[in-house]
Order: sequence, then C-alpha cells, then structure tokens
Amino acid sequence: MDFASQGVRERLLSGGGLSLDRMPLLRPVFDAMASEVQESVYGIAEGAMQFIVDSTTVARVSDIAAETERAAVASSYSVNADADVKIVIGADRRFVFTLLEGLFGSDGSEPPFEAERELTAIETRVGMLAFARVAKSLQAAFDSLVGATLALEPTESRGEAAGGARKNGFCVTCRCRLRAFGAEGELFVAIPQAALDPFRNALSQNPPSSASSLDPHWAKRMKERVTETEVTLSAVMEKTDLTLANVARFEVGQVIELPVSPTGLVALMCEGQSLFWCEIGQKDGSYTIRIDDFVDQQQEFIEDVLRG
Repeated sequence: MDFASQGVRERLLSGGGLSLDRMPLLRPVFDAMASEVQESVYGIAEGAMQFIVDSTTVARVSDIAAETERAAVASSYSVNADADVKIVIGADRRFVFTLLEGLFGSDGSEPPFEAERELTAIETRVGMLAFARVAKSLQAAFDSLVGATLALEPTESRGEAAGGARKNGFCVTCRCRLRAFGAEGELFVAIPQAALDPFRNALSQNPPSSASSLDPHWAKRMKERVTETEVTLSAVMEKTDLTLANVARFEVGQVIELPVSPTGLVALMCEGQSLFWCEIGQKDGSYTIRIDDFVDQQQEFIEDVLRG
C-alpha cells in the first residue's frame, strides 16, 4: 500500500508541471555552476572572461527541441544512467567564437568574429569541451547545495530534446552569457521535469541566508588571487634624513655613515609598510634575517608624530 501511494504521489507531482517558485534552491545551483565554470575558464583562456546566469525559465520540451536544432553546437547527457531522461546543453556561434578568442589570447582590439556558417571540427570540439565543464560544474553544484548525485554521461554530439521521449513535457532552462573582449555568446542548459522530480523536496528548501551575502566560489577565487599576488620584501637596516643639497653634493666613492648597530633590529618592509622586526645574521656566506616580533603600527604612528 505504501508503494502504491508513493507511485500516485509521484504521478500527481509530475502532472502538476514545473514551478520555479516551488524550487527556490534551483537558482543558487545554477549560480554555483556558473561560478565553477568561470573559475575553470581562467585556466584555459587568456584575459578576463565572465560567465554568468542570464535567466531561468520553464519551457516546453518541443520548444527546446526546436532551439536545439538552431544551436551551433549541442549535446545531450543521460541523467543517472537513465537513457530516457536527458539534459541538453547547447550554444550559439558567438559563444564558441568568444571562447576561441580567449583561447588564442585576444585582447579585444579587433572586432568580434560573427560569421554565419557551420562550425569547423575544431570549433565543435572547443564547444564540447565547454559543455563537459558545464556538466561537471552542474554535478558539483547539485552535490554541494542539494546533497544529491546528478550523474551526467554524454550520449550524442547533437543533443536531442530534453527529456528524451517525453516530447510534450516541460523542462527548466538556464540561459548563461559568456562575455569577453567586447563580445558575448549564449549557452543554455535544459533539464527535463523527469530529472528534477526526484529532487523536488530538496530543491523546495530555501537557500541558506548566508548564501546571498557570501558566495563561497567568489570567496575562494578572491583568496586564491590575493594569496598568489607577488610582493617585494625589503630588509631596511637604517635610514637617515638628508637635505636635497647634501644629495646634490654626493660623489663617486663617497662613504655615507649610518648609525647601524650590530645588535639592532632590522625592519622588514613591504610597499613602504613595516611588517616585522628582525635580527640580522649570516648563513652559508649570505646575509639572513630572523623574524623577532610584529611591528606595532599604532606605536610606530605615535613615535612618528613625536619625532615630527
């Protein structure tokens, strides 16, 4: 009886159509997917490229089938090894051309290429490479936000209608924009209702309140970019004040005396900012410094004021 009741419930849910309002967690899933794709693009393309979610809508499978036929490149992916349930990913020519511009180091100085022609074999492979990254990112987003496995396996290079044989059904379509070098292209991901029905309860949950204030993917990228920034450190033993007239009288070979003490601390500085006090030493014929203490910025400011 329980099994029969569950079957009726699932059939009623499927017959009720799709509603984005009843799946508030779906948009954060797509946003996380886009963030992951943009992060992966950094490793293969030169220059700044932006990949963002443009819209999320509900459409009929027949409409997506027609759009897939018009797409420059498209592919379908079976969902959780179900040959009758397929997700479709497609893109227009501008998307592929914009991605190629990035791969070959464009700087945006030339107008974007917009020829209306069939894609070459290499251009199609580039598009399929992008689809693979989108599919992988979508799986990761489902796993992290929904807590469910959405296993996607490629089936065909030219995608068939989302949902397979269910031509009169509905699907959720996520449209994304790739923007770079003054050009932009569109990519869409169409997920059929049959693929979302098993996750309705999980997708009906409201996203965490912290999700709107802090994007973990953005925070991760920011941390990586900041920590990878190259800086120059300077070990300053002593400084002295001179007038411009004194500097103008400098001669080659002249010795400038500094009040340096062998036991004094050396300031380790970066971009004119004192960071640490260090002790100077030697090792293997080279000068070394050992960090002794942090610089008290507040105390340094007070001493500068007193000296001034």
